[in-house]
Amino acid sequence: MQGVHTAVLPNGKVLIANGSSNRNTLENGKFIDGNNSRDYDTVNNTSLFNPVTNTFERIDSPPAELFNQSNDVFCSGHLHLANGNVLFVSGTNRYYPGEQFEGSKQTNIYNWKENKWTTVGQLKEGRWYPSLVSLADGKIVIFSGLKFGKPGQITPTIEIYDPKTDKLHYIDLGYIEDSPFNVKINQYKYRKAQGDQFVEVTEKADVYDSIDIYPRVFPTPDGRLLITGDGAGKFPLELHQSNKTYLMSVIEKSDGSLDVSFEVGPDRKDVSKVYGTGLLDPNAEGDVLLIGGLVNTNNIGYGWPQFPSANKALEAKGVRIATSLERWSSPKNSGEPNGEWKIVDKFLQHPRAMNLAVILPTKEVLTINGGEYPEYKAIFEPLLMTPDKFSPGGYKTKLMSSAKLPRLYHNGALLLPDARVLSIGGNPYRAARKKDGTVHVDVLPSSKNYYEIAQLQDKSGNPQQFDAKTYYNSPQHYFAKIETEEGVKVDPEPFVPAEILQAEIFSPPYLFKAGPRPEITTTPATLKYGQSGTISVKDASQDGSLVLVKLGTVTHAFDYGQRLADLQIDNVELGAPSSVTFKAPDNPNLYPPGYYMMFYVNDIGKPSVAKIVKLEA
Repeated sequence: MQGVHTAVLPNGKVLIANGSSNRNTLENGKFIDGNNSRDYDTVNNTSLFNPVTNTFERIDSPPAELFNQSNDVFCSGHLHLANGNVLFVSGTNRYYPGEQFEGSKQTNIYNWKENKWTTVGQLKEGRWYPSLVSLADGKIVIFSGLKFGKPGQITPTIEIYDPKTDKLHYIDLGYIEDSPFNVKINQYKYRKAQGDQFVEVTEKADVYDSIDIYPRVFPTPDGRLLITGDGAGKFPLELHQSNKTYLMSVIEKSDGSLDVSFEVGPDRKDVSKVYGTGLLDPNAEGDVLLIGGLVNTNNIGYGWPQFPSANKALEAKGVRIATSLERWSSPKNSGEPNGEWKIVDKFLQHPRAMNLAVILPTKEVLTINGGEYPEYKAIFEPLLMTPDKFSPGGYKTKLMSSAKLPRLYHNGALLLPDARVLSIGGNPYRAARKKDGTVHVDVLPSSKNYYEIAQLQDKSGNPQQFDAKTYYNSPQHYFAKIETEEGVKVDPEPFVPAEILQAEIFSPPYLFKAGPRPEITTTPATLKYGQSGTISVKDASQDGSLVLVKLGTVTHAFDYGQRLADLQIDNVELGAPSSVTFKAPDNPNLYPPGYYMMFYVNDIGKPSVAKIVKLEA
C-alpha cells in the first residue's frame, strides 16, 4: 500500500494510514474524479511495518463514518500525544469535481498498546490539510485546513486539544490583532534566477495574509510558535504569496479558557513556498531550516511533459523549484527579539520539491526523496548534510547512494530505532479504483481525457502491458506515450506508476564505520525534565554523545514530530559496561512530553540501536 501518513510508534513499529488514498473511480473505461470516502472498503488502507522482521501487517482502519459523516483520514494531520498514541485530525469529507476537497470534522486516535481506534469527538470546523504542533504541557494546537461543506476555503481559526480534559478549544483568528488574517500585504518579494545569479523582484499586492494549509509551524525556545509562511496549498486554491512570518503565543486564563496573541516576525528573504520541507536545526537549538520547495505557484502538476505550454507560462511568471536553504535564527542565536531570516540560494545540487529532511542521531540531516518537479523527474540520491560552521548554511553536503524507486508526491521518510531511514510511498498522480476493488496504477493524466490507461513500451519501442513484478524488478523498464498540445510522443523519463507500493531502507554511512556498534544495555524507562539519569553502555568511548530524537510522524513533505535533544553528559566511567550519567532536557517548549528514541553515539560517530524512553514532567 501507499505511505501517505506514517508514524513511528513507541514499540518501534511504523503506523501507515492512507484512507481513500487519492484515487479516482474507473467505471466502464471512464475516469471519474475522486471516490466514495464513506465506503469502508475504499478507505481501509492501514498497516503496521515491523523494521525488525521487515514485514507488513494489515490492521483495521477507522470506521468510514462517524456521527453520520464521512471519516476518511486521507489528508489529515497527525501527531503523537504524550502517551504515545497518535492523534489524527480531520481528513477528507468529500472529493469534489475539479480535484477540490472539503475537510471533515472528525478526530481519530490510534492506541498503539491496544491496536485500536477511538475518537475524541468532532472538531468545530473541517480541517483538510491541517498542521498539529505540541505545546510544553502536552496540548496540541491544530492550525488551518479547508472547511467542512465549503470546498477550497481555508478556515481562519485554530483548535487546541487538551488531552488532560479531552476537550477541544476553538479560537477565531479573524479578530485578533496582528494575526495573519488581519495583516495587509501591499507587496511581496521573490528571488528570480538570472543565469547563475538570483535577483530580487518586487510585486504589488492588495490582499490580507493567511495561514496556508499544512503550514510549516515550529515551536521556539520561549514557547511561542513560529508560523513561517510555507505550507502545502495546491491549485485550484488561491496562491499564498507573502514574506511575512508570525510568532503566536498561547495564553491560558485563570478560568481554564485559552486565547492567543500574535507578533509580526521578521520578513523572509524569499516568498513563501509550498512542498518544501523544514526542521528544527539539531546543531543550533531553536533555529528553523526550510529546504527546497515550489516558488510562485501551487500547481504541483508544474513540470508534467503533457503540458509544455502551461509550464512555459508558469516559468514566465517566475515559477521555479527552489535550491535554497532558509534559516530562521532564534532570538538567542541572532540577538534579534523576534529572530532573523537568512538564505543560501544554491544550497541543493538540484532543484528539489516534495523532499523530506530526516534528523540523524549524529546531528546530521538526510534530505531524501522528491524530484526536480513536484510530480516529475524524481531525484533518487539522498543528500547528507553534515554540520560544518565554515560551509554556507552551516552544513556541507554530499550525495549518497541512489535509491531504486522514485518517490514524489505523498512520500514518507522516517528515522527508525535501529538508526536506519525508512523511505516509503510516492504518488505522482491518481490511481484508479474499480467497484470490485481493483486498483490501476498504470495511468497518466491526459491533456484531452482527464486520465487514461498508460500506453507503455520498453526501451526498444515494443508495446508492453504493465506488470507490477516487472516494474519493481526494473523500474526503468517502461516508457509511456504521452499526448501533448504538440502531438503524441514518448516521454524520455521512465514511466512511474501512480502509487509506489514498495518501501526501501537507507543505511547511512555511520553504520559502515569500523568497530562494533555501541549498545545501551540499561536505561531509565522515564526521564524527568532537567533531572539526572544514568545508562549502561557496552563499547562506549570517553567522548561519545547521547541524544534524544522524538518519534517522527510524516505527511506531505514534513515531519511534525521529529526533533533532536543533545543531552549534557556529566560523567563517564569506562568499563564493561560503561556508565554514562546525563541530564535530561529542561525546555519542554522544544522537547514536549512524550516518547523519544535515545541513541548513544561513540567518538567515531557510530550510533547504537535506540532505547525508547518517555520524557515527562
